[in-house]
Amino acid sequence: MYQIDDVKRVIQKVAQRIHQEKDYLGELDGRSGDGDLGFSMEAAFTAVWNTAKEYNGTQISELLMKAAMNCNKAAPSTMGTLMSAGIMAIAKEVKGKDGLENGDVVRLPGIFAQAIMARGGAKLGDKTILDALCPMAETVEREFSQGSALKAAFSAGAETAKTAAEGTAGMRAAAGRAKWLGERAVEYPDGGAVLCGIIAQALVD
Repeated sequence: MYQIDDVKRVIQKVAQRIHQEKDYLGELDGRSGDGDLGFSMEAAFTAVWNTAKEYNGTQISELLMKAAMNCNKAAPSTMGTLMSAGIMAIAKEVKGKDGLENGDVVRLPGIFAQAIMARGGAKLGDKTILDALCPMAETVEREFSQGSALKAAFSAGAETAKTAAEGTAGMRAAAGRAKWLGERAVEYPDGGAVLCGIIAQALVD
């Protein structure tokens, strides 16, 4: 069973990886967006990590709810809002649980994806984070249901996310700033999808 300290370690790993990839995310976003993705995601996940460090309770749901609110305050951008919505959805899903079993964990990427769809209004194929997150969620659940260990299932999911993110290059955006840039943004992968791949790999590591 995974408990509060495990959740904190995962948050720390993600925050560290986002910090390492901040410049790359900013450069990528500058080609099809306003270039603030790296900066805003570092701010968002630094806030999430600071929340985790300062939280002294044992309730995963309470920690994640506080983290979601601080994420939104630190990064009131489109992606910051979507990350906050995803974290909040997971917080609601795990409310009342003292810990998470493997079966709970494999469902979390899908819950995150559904929250982003509901909050942002985008869908699979619109050239957004969902084009990496949805395939990742499906892969994780499928691999686990077929008998793979949790880490192996998430490793497969991370590979799927990375490949799917790369596959957004050449797609025409139907949502976000990239939509209005039209052909100028087509040749580059979506920054949000790449972000998903980075976070997915951090979860495995």
